[in-house]
Amino acid sequence: MKRRTLIELLLVVILMMGCGNAKKTKADANASKQETQSEEGTGDETPKLTAIKLTDKEWLEVKASYDKLAKALDEIMSGDECESIHIDLSGIATSGDVSLGGMILYYKLKQQGYPFLPDHEYAERIKYVFGIDFNHTDTLNRNKFKYYQDYVVALNPIPGTDNEDDMPGKEFYPYRDYQYFFSGFNICAVRMPSVLSIEMDKNTNRDHVNVSDDLFDYHWNNYILNDNKASLDWLLDNGNEKELKDLLFYFGYDKEDKINERVLHDDYWPLIDKFMGRDVYGKLQIHEGILRFVGRFSTENCSDYFVAASTFVEQMAYIPELESGKQKEFPQLVGMTLQERHKMIAYAVNTLQPLYEKYNGQDGYGFLDKYNIGIVDCFWSAFFNDHELLADIEANNCYDLPDLTKLIRKMKEDERFVNKETGLLEPWNWSPENVD
Repeated sequence: MKRRTLIELLLVVILMMGCGNAKKTKADANASKQETQSEEGTGDETPKLTAIKLTDKEWLEVKASYDKLAKALDEIMSGDECESIHIDLSGIATSGDVSLGGMILYYKLKQQGYPFLPDHEYAERIKYVFGIDFNHTDTLNRNKFKYYQDYVVALNPIPGTDNEDDMPGKEFYPYRDYQYFFSGFNICAVRMPSVLSIEMDKNTNRDHVNVSDDLFDYHWNNYILNDNKASLDWLLDNGNEKELKDLLFYFGYDKEDKINERVLHDDYWPLIDKFMGRDVYGKLQIHEGILRFVGRFSTENCSDYFVAASTFVEQMAYIPELESGKQKEFPQLVGMTLQERHKMIAYAVNTLQPLYEKYNGQDGYGFLDKYNIGIVDCFWSAFFNDHELLADIEANNCYDLPDLTKLIRKMKEDERFVNKETGLLEPWNWSPENVD
């Protein structure tokens, strides 16, 4: 394959696989909408270019990196198999090549008028979205994160394909959905930035450097860092749902309803991963934003979210005789303590109980409460099989969850559920079969 043809192909691939993000003023949002409308209205599929200028030193470094990477890709793509996500530049690309790619991305965004954040706001936003504290990068999981002088890269494993322990050896895969954070430029990127975004021909020199003028890097940074909703819409409208959903699955970002909705409708990821995960430091966390979405958008005629959250409780529930099979079916449970599982159930029930009280009797909202029990079905089943669940919840003051607190108080006031001798909650000793 001729190099010129190869690079043109790579430019098209990069354009097709990109994404963007930001936070803006009203004027910024309007400008972003105009950009989107202009991009969609051309009907021209020819890659647009943005001119940037480099110093002599930068140009020599960029040219050397370009020649090296382009030659390697020529050889790789001339083979019979060249599926993009499996292209491996290990042993060829270096962190220096990635740093140069970050520099080119910075210059491109600058030419596109991107509103860069000050250093402290950039660091705060990265922590807010990704949970990464630049003051504590030394404690990040070294199987998933690599830290260099110019950037941090998050190596996101492909479920069912990658072993976490193998990820450090898969760093230089240019078309995989990793996350790159360049604190020196206050930008971030999906997929490995490189100088191959340059349109290289015989006229290219330090004063005539053109890079692909696609908008996804602009919108990715503009949403991620500036919380610009127009850029979020652009990303969603231009085929970048996966990259946005990965923010929750890999980093626990659950603060955007439009993303949460698509996560809940995603059939690829396991349901457990939609409601809980581990942060970048390995700490277990409940996705409270997903639960808030369930609470806000469940209606009389839409019980899908209620059913999903109820199923999550069932998956978390401890049933001794079924536990071995359950851990094989749901490997996320391996290593979790019973107390951690109880906490996950508590948070979900705090959302589910008000919906149950409001909609019970409607399709999808549990069995009709003929005996006025007033307890959401999945919670009843969970503590019926696991008598430590209620004790754990009470010992932790219901985790300060208001609706769960009201439910436990109501149960303790119902004599059917209380042991008359000990005064302890033992609702499993009551049965509707005993009712006259």
